[in-house]
Amino acid sequence: MSDVKSGSATWGMLAVAGALLALVPGCRDDEQNRPLHLEKGVYQGADDAPLTEEERRALQERGNRQRF
Repeated sequence: MSDVKSGSATWGMLAVAGALLALVPGCRDDEQNRPLHLEKGVYQGADDAPLTEEERRALQERGNRQRF
């Protein structure tokens, strides 16, 4: 008789696992509509915003401080 209980418990657990898997979405929203085929060596993202003169100067000064 203990075999019957363990068998029904197994089926119950399988039913719960199946229900949980059915509720899990396939893909996140941020992964939708992105290209699936990429060209090797070609950046296909958005262009970077150009640096302002102040940002360019700050980067130059930072680079100069790192020289030996």
